[in-house]
Amino acid sequence: MSCELYVYAFVEAPFDLCIRLLAENASQVLQHATDESAEQARVLSRPLEVEVGGFSVSHDVVIEIGEFEPRQLTSAVVPLRWQAETGRLLFPTMEAELEVSALVFDPPLTQVALCGRYEPPMGVIGAGADRLALHKLAQATVHRFLHEVADQLRRLVEAIPEDERLWSPP
Repeated sequence: MSCELYVYAFVEAPFDLCIRLLAENASQVLQHATDESAEQARVLSRPLEVEVGGFSVSHDVVIEIGEFEPRQLTSAVVPLRWQAETGRLLFPTMEAELEVSALVFDPPLTQVALCGRYEPPMGVIGAGADRLALHKLAQATVHRFLHEVADQLRRLVEAIPEDERLWSPP
């Protein structure tokens, strides 16, 4: 049984600026979202921690970053592969895409979304555990991660002088 996750956030900035910042700084943006430094440019490793139902849960994950892919004039994605650093038989691997899409040009509004799919490990037992609690844990982790990515994009946008942020049609 495959499980899907979809989370989105908004950045009040022009789409072309957001994708330029993401294309030039994907590792930096995602690394800040995981709040840890890494030596390798396209692989991030760190403990992800999330609080669910009053309990704090943490596990080390590795996030592999694919190549930035413009899809259309108003959409681009960065493929991600998200897996446990240890105990991989107990934790699912998630294949996902970080998608950046233009929503509104004036005033500029860009959507940042993460759409992922994972297969709970351990067959029927894993599927049952996922339905009971683990899917909520996965949702909370992805939600936190994506909102931190959006916050990092906002910080990068704010570091650019306002007159250089404006969208201009080709």
